[in-house]
Amino acid sequence: MRFIILALLLLSATFSTVSFATSDSQLITQIQELYLKLEKISELGVNVNPQIHELNEALQLLQNGSNPNEAEELIQQVNSSIPELESEANTLYLEHQIVEYSTITALIVLGFLTYYFGPRFLWKAWIKMRSRWVVK
Repeated sequence: MRFIILALLLLSATFSTVSFATSDSQLITQIQELYLKLEKISELGVNVNPQIHELNEALQLLQNGSNPNEAEELIQQVNSSIPELESEANTLYLEHQIVEYSTITALIVLGFLTYYFGPRFLWKAWIKMRSRWVVK
């Protein structure tokens, strides 16, 4: 009878350890997925350093084997901040596009104005500068 109880305790401890390891691997997979999302957002010019720092803390908590619930809370915090960061990335992208196209438009307009009014302005300035010259 003691053998059966001991065997059941060992089996339950083994399965709880396996489920804990599976939970850790799931959390690590979530950390990897969030890191990839944050990397894409970072490429668009958004500062994601605080979120990366939180993911590093969660990863250290999982590697140290301390509190996995705290690591999971950190992961959820980062996950909840992703939509806001994506929105900020879209806003920055839109602002970048507006500045880029405005610059191109301004250069085209400036080129046209220089082509059209440049010779007139140049000749008027030349005549005005040399109008007091006397030919002998």
